[in-house]
Amino acid sequence: MAQAESSIVVRETVGGASGPLLLIHGGAGSYGKHSTSERREQVRRDLKRALDAGWALLAAGAPATEAVCAAIHVMEDAEEFNAGRGAALTSQGKAQMDACLMTGEDGEVGAVAGVTTARHPIDAARAVKELTKHVLFAHPDDAQLHEWGVETEDPQYFITEARRQSLADAQTGGDVWEKHGTIGAVARDAQGHVAAATSTGGITNQLPGRVGDSPLPGCGTYAADDSAAISCTGIGEAFVKEVAAHQVADRMRFAGQSASEAASAALDGVARHHGDGGMIVLPAQGAGVFAFNSEMMNRGWMDDSGFGVEA
Repeated sequence: MAQAESSIVVRETVGGASGPLLLIHGGAGSYGKHSTSERREQVRRDLKRALDAGWALLAAGAPATEAVCAAIHVMEDAEEFNAGRGAALTSQGKAQMDACLMTGEDGEVGAVAGVTTARHPIDAARAVKELTKHVLFAHPDDAQLHEWGVETEDPQYFITEARRQSLADAQTGGDVWEKHGTIGAVARDAQGHVAAATSTGGITNQLPGRVGDSPLPGCGTYAADDSAAISCTGIGEAFVKEVAAHQVADRMRFAGQSASEAASAALDGVARHHGDGGMIVLPAQGAGVFAFNSEMMNRGWMDDSGFGVEA
């Protein structure tokens, strides 16, 4: 019998074991041929702005939900990330975005797939969670978004020249998937509750209608107070096949693994499905964890002891 493949997983533990803590990611994968020191510095600045926005709320005693949404808002507006403005483009040259929000205190979750006009797709996911009896909406139209109070933009707002170039490269150079840029945030608030949020434009040159792991609860996003909050990034199909985010929580619950051990094992499973990427994991009790088996993962953390940003 062939031995199961294992990936080389980078693991970092950050922040305190208790009290408010915020972790974010801006995607995992490879740097790519268009990476420059200037672009990487802009990513670092945008990550820090997102941390500042989320941490300001946590420090003031706000729930984890508010913090992750605030951090996601900043990154959805930043063109460097594959979410909101600057989302990856489908094979037809359109931005088709997905998002998910889950809260650990009550296990409630909301998600959207294929939104094309929501300025902040995470707000649409939150609306599903808080204003409907449902979990996942596909392609909500402007009338539905307006009814929920979600801000909209013309579809052209989301398309940037850099993403047009990425699509052209993919369609003429062998369709190499652009594997980084998806954004995520996990937070633990002063009451010890956790929340997770993920937002993405998918993968460059994906077929219209494709849905990855990000909006699927338990695959790319998960949160439970009895284990952890998790947000994933990478080749979504592999994370779906592994039910990666929920797997991390179950490894912690039932196998007694640490957040770091559970994340590493889940990423080994992703690798066996020929995928790579990363995740951020924040236990209800314990330090936060960054884990990735790709070349890089844009990431940052903040608590009352300080912060860190890597890009």
